[in-house]
Amino acid sequence: MPLLATDSITNLLQNYLDVQSQRTQVIAGNIANADTPNYNAKEFRFEDFLRDAARQSELPLSRQTDDLSPTQIVEQIPTVIGLDGNTVDVGREMSELAQAGTSFNFGSKMLQSRLRTLRMAIREGR
Repeated sequence: MPLLATDSITNLLQNYLDVQSQRTQVIAGNIANADTPNYNAKEFRFEDFLRDAARQSELPLSRQTDDLSPTQIVEQIPTVIGLDGNTVDVGREMSELAQAGTSFNFGSKMLQSRLRTLRMAIREGR
């Protein structure tokens, strides 16, 4: 649910940041369980959610709904299986974590820019 009732683009950026934050939590959980026997690594599926959010952002605010595809946490297809049955590939998870952090920073900068633009537009209207 968007924090700011502003516009479609801002709402889309907020959804994007929420998804990246949830993705980071799943990755951190995998890393934390790297030594847990028989732990199956998880991954966060959010592509359908973001696609629906992008489609919603194209609609006028009055026609937008919260009816988005759910995000999913599913088991990863294992690339490695340890002797203890653990499927966490720490190298892959660290790479995913770095990518998620970069994506979050990008989204954060985009939201800051959007809010700065809106603030400037409000000030110019006075």
